[in-house]
Amino acid sequence: MTLEIPAALADAITTEARAQGLPVEDYVEAMLRRDRLAAERRVIEQEQAWWLSRPLSERARYEGQYIAVSGHQVIDSDADHQALRRRVRARLGRRPVLLMPAEGPREISIVSPRIVSP
Repeated sequence: MTLEIPAALADAITTEARAQGLPVEDYVEAMLRRDRLAAERRVIEQEQAWWLSRPLSERARYEGQYIAVSGHQVIDSDADHQALRRRVRARLGRRPVLLMPAEGPREISIVSPRIVSP
């Protein structure tokens, strides 16, 4: 397959690939992968915003469980995160699906000692 692009765009791609020390093909693949991941992240963020906007009474039904959200609806839930993840992947493949604790995102604080020189 041949893809025709304007010379100015080809030059810009080549210049950027060289600046990053990559073959043009690797550079283009990396850019496509980055854009795909960014799009998937936006989908997940939208699903999370939808879920957290649901009334507490609705969210309380899933207390203590993990939920899978796709298309602004809960498609599955389970107390076992890994079991839920396996079912969702078997059913939907690599499609972006929000998997999270029904209560919302959890924060983890890590306290690390700091060594101070006298």
